[in-house]
Amino acid sequence: MKPELLIVDDQPRNLDALESMFAPLDCVFVRANSADEALLLLLRHEFAAIVLDIQMPGMTGIELAKLIKQRKRTQHVPILFLTAHLMDEHDVLEGYDVGGVDYLSKPINPDILRSKVGVFIELFRKTRALAQLNDALQREVAERLKAQEALQTVNADLEQRVQERTAALTSAHRGVRENEERLRLAMEFGRIAAWEWNMATGEMTWAPTSPEIVFGFPPGSFGTERRILTALHPDDRSHIDDAITTAIETGHYEAEYRAVRPDGSVVWIGERGRRVSVADGGVPRMVGVSRDMTVEREAAREREQLLKQTRAARDEAERQSRLKDEFLATLSHELRTPMNAILGWLAILESGKPMRDVHSALAVIRRNSELQARLIEDLLDMNRLLSGNVMLDVSEVDLASMLQSAMQALGPAADTKRVQLIAAVDPVGTIRADGRRLQQVLWNLVHNAIKFTPGGGRVELRLTRVADAIQVSVSDNGRGISPQFLPYVFDRFRQQDASPTRECSGLGLGLSIAKHLVELHGGTIEAFSSGPDQGATFVLVLPDNIASRAADTDGPGARRAASV
Repeated sequence: MKPELLIVDDQPRNLDALESMFAPLDCVFVRANSADEALLLLLRHEFAAIVLDIQMPGMTGIELAKLIKQRKRTQHVPILFLTAHLMDEHDVLEGYDVGGVDYLSKPINPDILRSKVGVFIELFRKTRALAQLNDALQREVAERLKAQEALQTVNADLEQRVQERTAALTSAHRGVRENEERLRLAMEFGRIAAWEWNMATGEMTWAPTSPEIVFGFPPGSFGTERRILTALHPDDRSHIDDAITTAIETGHYEAEYRAVRPDGSVVWIGERGRRVSVADGGVPRMVGVSRDMTVEREAAREREQLLKQTRAARDEAERQSRLKDEFLATLSHELRTPMNAILGWLAILESGKPMRDVHSALAVIRRNSELQARLIEDLLDMNRLLSGNVMLDVSEVDLASMLQSAMQALGPAADTKRVQLIAAVDPVGTIRADGRRLQQVLWNLVHNAIKFTPGGGRVELRLTRVADAIQVSVSDNGRGISPQFLPYVFDRFRQQDASPTRECSGLGLGLSIAKHLVELHGGTIEAFSSGPDQGATFVLVLPDNIASRAADTDGPGARRAASV
């Protein structure tokens, strides 16, 4: 049975988003729209973890968590709090006081949330498996004790019968044989084999069950030589030779090793033995047992893997925390710079001092206000995209005209840097798409190319039809992208130069927003670069199945070219 995960939120779309985030996890999602519904579900199910929204009408997430922790059946279930509001230390401490294991603010990084919840799901699965294994071992121990008690009872009864009458000897022998069969079954069930080792000749005698049956080998796999040397793993041979040498010297034998079955599978075997005292002239012997330890080894290996996964999750959380800190520092700097300019010019205007050109001052204030508004709009766009609140306004869109509009809008910025804009446009016709959003994508790609291209450089735009798709490429011969940063170029809050003294401003959200918008249209966007100072190319591909009609007004294969 798969582990169950309870997600509680009064907003169905939040539940849909959470379920989408957790889709890769191998578990069953149980949704609750209120605290009361969550309490009813907790009476019917056993959950691996609870993802709980703080702000809910009626009973809040904190109050629900208190009730959950008061019940003995659910007090150990991990709770992860989610909130869309700013939280202070009091809120965080209150969440931890009621038993929460983590406190996350929306918007949530899906990888972090999935990694944290995945750890608790895996822990729940392993805990349940270990509990089942423990129950089986307890039953096995009880059966062994029962068999021993039965053996003692039969032996006591046998001694009494021997003393009372010789006629009962046959019945007593039958009882011994039955006990031997019980012992054999018990040792088979426990995967234990007993042996006797003639230390003078090296001959082995196994009883009451053959080692082939116990350890899963074909009949006749082992002869009478010491240990299971015929199937010994090569890497363990020197270790076993040392253990045998020690046993001959001290009379005590102890070893763990691997035996390889004919099908290539490996069984871990643990052995213990002790030399038996012999009279003068007797043959030195050692008796002992061999036990299948594969299950214990596998459990230890799984625990180690779980620890590695936990450490990896912790490292990823620390990395995300560092990225968040860098982003907050960048955001503070980017918002403070235009604000300082605005406040400075407003202070000059309010002072009443004569100014030669008031319009220039107002232009500076407007330009910095628009810059700040654009930064805030980028933040809001990213939040809407992550929460799934972006709806496309689809209509007929002429990509060629849209590309020309982007070039005209950014022409002044290119002229200021002495960057040449060149466009080559094939007659691809119109498509059904959200024109405003595609314009936002194109503007971002061209603006980035201009921003990272030095004076005297060029930016080339191409609109073509490739196979069953429409392709837009934006290439420049500017700064380029390092191979180390290229895989992360579309990650939000990530910038190749994240230092406060970097030359180019920005929050590192534009390309991430562009990627989300392109994917909403069913397309793809990729970045290519040969390295620093080698320029960069961004390729946007939209599927041809959204094309509504082709425009061949200039004839087959014609291309319209423009430059700014």
